[in-house]
Amino acid sequence: MKSIVLQKLVLTNFKGIKNLAINFSEITDIFGANGLGKTTIFDAFTWLLFGKDSLDRKDFEIKPLDVNGNIIPKIENEVEGTLLANGEEIVLKRIHREKWVKKRGFSEPEFSGNETVYFWNDVPMSAKEFTSKIDDILKEEIFKLISNPLAFNNLKWQDRRKVLIDIAGETNVNYIDNDLGHILELTKKKTISELKAEVNAKVKKIKEELKQIPTRIDEVAKGKPEAVNFESLENDLKKWKMELERIDKELQDSSLKNQSLLDSKTQIQNEIFGYKSKLQAIEFELGNTARAKTQKDTSKIDSLKQRLQSLNLELSNAQANLKQVESNRDFESNRLRKIQKEMEYKRLEWQNENSQTLIFNENDFHCPTCKREFESGDVEAKKAEALLNFNTNKSKRLNEINIQGGNLKTESENIQKYIDEQTSRILQFQANINKLQEDIKSIHSAIELEQNILNGTDTPSYDSLFTELLLSHKEYNSIKDSIQSKEQELANIQPVSNAELEQFKRETIGNINIVQQELNKKFQIAAADNRINELKQEEQSLSSSLLELEKQEFDIEKYIRLNIEALENSINQKFEHVTFKLFETQINGGEIECCEALINGVPFHNANTASKINAGIDIINTLCNFYNTDAPIFIDNRESVSNLINSKSQIINLIVSPKDKNIRVESNVLVEHS
Repeated sequence: MKSIVLQKLVLTNFKGIKNLAINFSEITDIFGANGLGKTTIFDAFTWLLFGKDSLDRKDFEIKPLDVNGNIIPKIENEVEGTLLANGEEIVLKRIHREKWVKKRGFSEPEFSGNETVYFWNDVPMSAKEFTSKIDDILKEEIFKLISNPLAFNNLKWQDRRKVLIDIAGETNVNYIDNDLGHILELTKKKTISELKAEVNAKVKKIKEELKQIPTRIDEVAKGKPEAVNFESLENDLKKWKMELERIDKELQDSSLKNQSLLDSKTQIQNEIFGYKSKLQAIEFELGNTARAKTQKDTSKIDSLKQRLQSLNLELSNAQANLKQVESNRDFESNRLRKIQKEMEYKRLEWQNENSQTLIFNENDFHCPTCKREFESGDVEAKKAEALLNFNTNKSKRLNEINIQGGNLKTESENIQKYIDEQTSRILQFQANINKLQEDIKSIHSAIELEQNILNGTDTPSYDSLFTELLLSHKEYNSIKDSIQSKEQELANIQPVSNAELEQFKRETIGNINIVQQELNKKFQIAAADNRINELKQEEQSLSSSLLELEKQEFDIEKYIRLNIEALENSINQKFEHVTFKLFETQINGGEIECCEALINGVPFHNANTASKINAGIDIINTLCNFYNTDAPIFIDNRESVSNLINSKSQIINLIVSPKDKNIRVESNVLVEHS
């Protein structure tokens, strides 16, 4: 069996404990009044191993506080523990500390977060490596269950139940002798819970369907029509159908008559169309004759207007070009004025620079440290050097100004040349525009003259001449008389009216539909009777299925009860003082899963503290045997237990002792406390 023994624990600045060292034995008693930090010792041990407190919280405050309740900064929080793990002594250490960084330009360091460092036998390692090595010794989930008597019963009942079932292992039940072989066979494909849920769902569904069948039969019966004299109705139907055939024959004869009249109308309409086409041809020919005799010659005016349109377009383009050239010239003129101002500024700048002279200050020739005057030879040399540097820099600056001025001059000459060219173009455009305007004025005068000449010519009007030609055309008037005669003939053709026959037909069809609707009741009654018989057969079938399913339900409940008894017996044999109830019987006799620890028949949550702790020790003993591992057990409120049951694990008792104002440890080793 794997074994973990806590030999020593050292706390430094951990929660409310500044410094505490404890040596542990097989049974260690830790005394102290409330609030001294007994539980903190347990927290320190779990934090050392897993980074959590004894309540499994990862985010809990480990930094000590001052008298005002504020965190004390810039101190390390440290826990060191010595373990004997499977015969090997191991020293673990976990340190939590603040990181303070002094940034450039700041006099004081700034807090930049926390960090945790880990040591294994004084060898530093990463969090991942440390956690992995702890996990090799003891899994965190197992440690929590075997180190705290209350831990197991603090789990969810589903998790407690899973652990107990793992401990119980397989159970043996004789299903064949109990006539449950068929249920056992079904559980090879489904769990008993799935099978039970499936059967229950089927039973519920069948009961709902059976409940609805009488209502459905009643609905069908209520919807079934009353029987009538169907033979009499069939005779009426034959009579109305014969009447409909007679009306259709008369309508057909009438349609043939109307078709003959329609053919005659079509022939006459075609003749009228032919006459009208001849009229249009004559009108077109006479119209051309009248138009030729009355039309005036406007060719000269048309030619002048075309020339006028061309000149107007040319004038518009010339004016647009003139405006663009003037805009370009004005823009460059503005640029030229700006450059000329810059050139004037450069001349002043050159004159100002050229007038600069070097003036010596006598203080420049004294030692800056002792203020003693330099030697005369050194003074002259420094003056000559300064003058040379001054003249060189002055010449350089004058040369730069000359270059800049020359560039400005060249640019201004180029701009002036461009402006002159644009001015010349403006004069050309203006001269062309003047000429175009004179030509347009002349053409307007010519058009006015030609129009006056044309208006003075005496010609007959088109309408009067065209009317005269039509009246004198003999064939045209003869054709008009023929059209009038044919249109009168067409108006005299009237179709035969079928309105009365159509009305009789609609009434007859209505009577046929009424009779057919009544006859349809015969089929509706037959369909309703068939549906009622189907529902009764369905009711019988569902009742048979329900009996089979209820028998299966009973067998499943019996199967579950046998397994419940076997499972609870198997689990409870693993414990000396505690028993477990894994199923709860409902009012309807069904069993639902649960997991409740019982101490002499009393539920765990209703027991007193002493009973809970002893029950927890009993559970830990069984868990240690199952996991083949034991670890230190921390028992809080140990003063409540007068007699503690035996355990192979190391026991650490946390005892409330009002008289102890400082933590006191009793074991076969010494305790260091400050």
